[in-house]
Amino acid sequence: MRKNDKKQTEPTFLKIIYFDELAAQDYLDITNGGRLDWSKEDNRKRAAEILTEIEAQAQGGFNILNFIKGSLAGNVDAKASGEVSKLFDSTIKNTLLTDYIKEAYKDERVKKFVKSGVYAPENSISLYKMYSSYLTVVPKGQMPIDMEKLNDALLGERGYYGMLLKTEDTPSSVLRFNINAFKNNYNLADLSKMELVYYGIKVGACKETELTIDKEFDFQKKKTEVTAESILDGDAQSHNEELYVYDIVLAGVEA
Repeated sequence: MRKNDKKQTEPTFLKIIYFDELAAQDYLDITNGGRLDWSKEDNRKRAAEILTEIEAQAQGGFNILNFIKGSLAGNVDAKASGEVSKLFDSTIKNTLLTDYIKEAYKDERVKKFVKSGVYAPENSISLYKMYSSYLTVVPKGQMPIDMEKLNDALLGERGYYGMLLKTEDTPSSVLRFNINAFKNNYNLADLSKMELVYYGIKVGACKETELTIDKEFDFQKKKTEVTAESILDGDAQSHNEELYVYDIVLAGVEA
């Protein structure tokens, strides 16, 4: 349950499934009017907290200032330097996550989908992506085509994959995911089995029919022809409605 007091400024997440760190950093840079000014009192306190946390994680009487002095003097071995670098990296990333949640939670421009499910559009690149890894386990001699070359041709350098938001009748939105932003070994296929909280930014609109593989590279917008059949066929008409597209920055299980 979420606390019902004035001190609660952001939600608590029990598990993070997906976090686009670069997008979150861009958002915070824009929100703050640039990268944080460490000369400000609040930011200096935050920096001190981060360094204290790193010292606590390192344990064994570790002192960050002594480590920095030793590094400058060349008195720190590579192993110790690597371990501390990992601590810096993980701590800064955790700080980025908490800072993003705090700012995005109160920002009405960031769309929140609460306890929502998603699924891959029929005959879409996203659906193919979910099945492609299983197809490669079939021996090449038993396949009529080279699956590795087909995967490379269809998926290539693609970074984002669209999923439809589950609703009672027709989909209402398209949620796009950066394939490199999944955490804890989760992947695109796992999303269809979960009800998560999603934070996203509206980036455009499209029709559900435009998400199919055969329409993937059809960049020329065509006017929808209105016929007697399309008017009678409500389902076909719903597939031609514009859906808002949101690039997702954060997905997780909220307490």
